[in-house]
Amino acid sequence: MSSRLLLLSAFAIGSLQAADPLPGHSVHGEAFNEGPRQEAHFIAGTGKVNFPVTTAKPLAQRFFNQGIGQLHGFWFFEAERSFRQVAKLDPDCAMAYWGMAMANLNNEKRARSFIVKAVDRKAKAHPHELLWINMLDSYLKEDKRDDNKRELDAIRDLELIVQTYPDNIEAKAFLAWKIWHGKNEASISSPMAVQAILDQVFAVDPNHPAHHYAIHLWDGFKPEQGLKSAAAGGPSAPGIAHMWHMPGHIYSKLRRFDDAAWQQEASTRVDHAYMIENFVQPDQIHNYAHNEEWLIRTYNELGQAQKAITLASDLIAHPQHPANNTLDKGGCSASYGRTRLLDTLIKWELWPLLLASCSENSLLIPIVPQPSHESARLKAIGLGHFAQESPTEIAKTIDRLVALDKSEAAKAQKAPAAKPTEEVRKAEPVKSPASATPPIDSKKTADTSKKPSKEKPKTRPSETAIKELQLLESILKKTPEAAKRLSEAKDLDKTLVAKSWLLLGDHPKAIAATSNLPQDLAGLITKAEILDHCKKPAEAKKAFESAQKLAFNMDPDLPAAVTLKRLAKKFNAKSWQGSPPKRTDLGSRPPLDELGPLLWTPPIAPEWAASDLEGHPIVGGVQPGKPQLLVFYLGSDCTHCVEQLNTLSKHLNAFTAQGITVQAISPQLPPDALKVRPKLTHLKSPDQLHLLSDPHFIAFKSFRAFDDFENDALHATVLLDADNRIRWIDISYQPFMDIPFLLKESKRLLAIEP
Repeated sequence: MSSRLLLLSAFAIGSLQAADPLPGHSVHGEAFNEGPRQEAHFIAGTGKVNFPVTTAKPLAQRFFNQGIGQLHGFWFFEAERSFRQVAKLDPDCAMAYWGMAMANLNNEKRARSFIVKAVDRKAKAHPHELLWINMLDSYLKEDKRDDNKRELDAIRDLELIVQTYPDNIEAKAFLAWKIWHGKNEASISSPMAVQAILDQVFAVDPNHPAHHYAIHLWDGFKPEQGLKSAAAGGPSAPGIAHMWHMPGHIYSKLRRFDDAAWQQEASTRVDHAYMIENFVQPDQIHNYAHNEEWLIRTYNELGQAQKAITLASDLIAHPQHPANNTLDKGGCSASYGRTRLLDTLIKWELWPLLLASCSENSLLIPIVPQPSHESARLKAIGLGHFAQESPTEIAKTIDRLVALDKSEAAKAQKAPAAKPTEEVRKAEPVKSPASATPPIDSKKTADTSKKPSKEKPKTRPSETAIKELQLLESILKKTPEAAKRLSEAKDLDKTLVAKSWLLLGDHPKAIAATSNLPQDLAGLITKAEILDHCKKPAEAKKAFESAQKLAFNMDPDLPAAVTLKRLAKKFNAKSWQGSPPKRTDLGSRPPLDELGPLLWTPPIAPEWAASDLEGHPIVGGVQPGKPQLLVFYLGSDCTHCVEQLNTLSKHLNAFTAQGITVQAISPQLPPDALKVRPKLTHLKSPDQLHLLSDPHFIAFKSFRAFDDFENDALHATVLLDADNRIRWIDISYQPFMDIPFLLKESKRLLAIEP
């Protein structure tokens, strides 16, 4: 009998959805395929909460409390892991499955699967637990209630818990959360009333992580009311990155960008420490890329361009994955990194660096098939040539954009693509179970059954870029129609407009245009510079003084800083920089270095061992010290594994050409592992693919390609570089099938210094 079947009685999940699940799939049903498959550990700093549940296992209670703290911090992936650990320790604990459902409210299909298991165990639950289970069971039911009614019912059910157990501060915390969480369907009529509920929590425990909810509550209403919780948020659960991130919302709204940057940097450091320790790739973390790109924008508010460039470059260098990080996906490292890098270089007029970064040989801004990024790259090149007053080079860039636009227009005219064939579906990448990004809420998914509206065709990015560069070209050439075209330009960047009028020698319009400049540090410096150039000393001095106050953390070598220094001398100012603000409402802040590294780095691979098919031990791979691709497959009888290895076999020469040794590791004993070889019909030579055996799961467990809850192996694909760092990893209940993607990504990653 396999280890997975032996575990069934211990876990006591109930009837199986499949009598014989595929290798890597959970024996407990589809809902358990996704999510964490490795056991939980106690993590410091997840919030000191106490939520007693029915269990005779003290460890189960500790893990349940940890899961509640992680829920409060929106660390849903780790919360589910904690609750899975509770279920492993005490299979009869109904609230373990309630917790799993709570951790998946953004994926109602999974949440329903979990709450059913909680309902099945209600007979062994305490009366107060029945109220929690009934609340969530009712909330997740598919019935005829509209969203407003469903949210209000959940609020009433939580109020019942508070009324029945008035000393239960967790019930009050979750009541405040639900009122905020359902605000789109059942609007909040009085944030003060919700704050009053939270104040009851804080009266009992001033450091409760419900400060998170107070920040959300006031972020959209009156951010200054959230300052107390902004100071307390991170310290209330310092091991959860999101708890450091959220105060940044309050500080950003109040334009306290130095405080916002501190919070966002604390968040990214905590995330990085966690990711490096647990072999988690950056874009597997919910909210990670959002925090990073916001931090870059915050650095730019402060004039800290070098930090912004470093962080954006790091995002670009992150491992890409078809499920969560590619250029054509919004809200991920690859897309944000390129966008924010260009934003930074343009904002601070770092034209030589911009042109170098946008070159075809740059690893930071490569030529990619994604048209919006390519048009953005070419537009940035055009802006660089405009700043250097080179109309000839702008014309060349326009020609390249025209070619891109024609290509995109031709694609747009083609008939809509047919539904994917079965062959294409098989090639689609699977989502790694390590992903902590909650799926889209099914309630908020667009209704695709409606007829498409007759909307105007969207303007292609390349079209817009062409028009803007043609306008800038005409300005440099001072053509007769340049001024008219500039006057009619609606969406041109306001800084470009002001500087263009200056180039055309129209000082009155340049002065008028300064009133439309953004009131941030860069905009105020531009305003002061233009007004000074146009012989408006009083107005220029006023703009300078406003910029000076904001420049207290500005990089001193930026062109804009040079302008400030010149103006400071002209206006007899003691310094070009103002003094940093002194604040007394920040609470406790640890040294940032203690939280983790500012930049993510690939983790060092663990020690691992297997054997070849002759039984000889292999420690650290067949060629340690060279790049290696490790494919953990589940045996010769796994049809998906064989399919993966056959696809891989087609590209072995290409991997070898990159200096990558490819090894396929099976949990079968050597004689059985050998049975896969005749099935690899695309393998041209046995020496191309090194087959290894790992019957004791030593290597599988080393790389966490193992389900600790079900005691069985998982599929995994791992890229190691010559320094034995994990550059790319995918662990899943299904094998990674997009080998061409992996080949390109391996080449890209190995060319980047970690």
